[in-house]
Amino acid sequence: MNISKELDLAIKSAEVKTVDGGYWIGEKEYTTYMTRGEWEAFKHSMLPGALDEYGAGGGGELAEKSGRPPKMACYGSSSRMIYRLSHHKEGFHYEKKLSTTVGGVANLDGFYEGSGRYVFVEAKCHEPYSAKSNSVSKSYEALYTFINREMGGNVEITMQTSKCGRYMEVEYFSGGERLAYFDMKQMICHLLGIATGVLRRELVQKQMDFIYLLYDPTELSLAPEVKEAIDAIYERTVYECNLIDFSALLRVIFAFLMKEKYGNVISEHETDDMIYKFTFTLASQGFYPLLLQ
Repeated sequence: MNISKELDLAIKSAEVKTVDGGYWIGEKEYTTYMTRGEWEAFKHSMLPGALDEYGAGGGGELAEKSGRPPKMACYGSSSRMIYRLSHHKEGFHYEKKLSTTVGGVANLDGFYEGSGRYVFVEAKCHEPYSAKSNSVSKSYEALYTFINREMGGNVEITMQTSKCGRYMEVEYFSGGERLAYFDMKQMICHLLGIATGVLRRELVQKQMDFIYLLYDPTELSLAPEVKEAIDAIYERTVYECNLIDFSALLRVIFAFLMKEKYGNVISEHETDDMIYKFTFTLASQGFYPLLLQ
């Protein structure tokens, strides 16, 4: 049973009242996607700035890639979800890139800067219902070791070096429970991006609100066995997310970056103030628009 596909079809049925029709490439029809005509109309309706930002992302959101439809044309696409829920907010940006210092770039699904706050958004729609990789670059080993030492069990990471020696196979835990669905690897990267932005003075010290936008599937019409499986994963993802003290994790990440790379570029008082002004909110598609007001 492909529950990710079943979720996509249920979202499609809820929106357009049918699961018929799809995106054709050659002789193959992708039924969890908009038709070509619907996709072109959707893309034509998008704000020019959003088109530019998604186009620059390089992830195949707007164009066919490797013989598959544009990712954003899928009814279960998190990019499609965040755009539909955020495009009314003037000054809202998509595919925000932040250096992690440790390795690579953090790609945030949404970003907004107001006069008194930043809003960072990570969106998840059908992602929790598919398998994810547990491979992480060895460049994260020192950080993960530091997190294990400093987080007092709230976040624990087991690491095993791959045969090639360039990667680690990792598992994440909180309070002794394995995080099977919440994407902790990505969340650490996002917090690294935020901390790096502050330490490089690319982000000024003001209110920082992180929103984890997680699609709530509980009202969808699904076959009983599929609904049971999807609802269980959704509820477990919520549970895992609520186990973690993200403010404490951000403090540890600040401490690591200052120790290893940036020195005391901000004072202990500034760090305390930064953590005080940081919030993490788990939000469904119904609650999320209220947080953008």
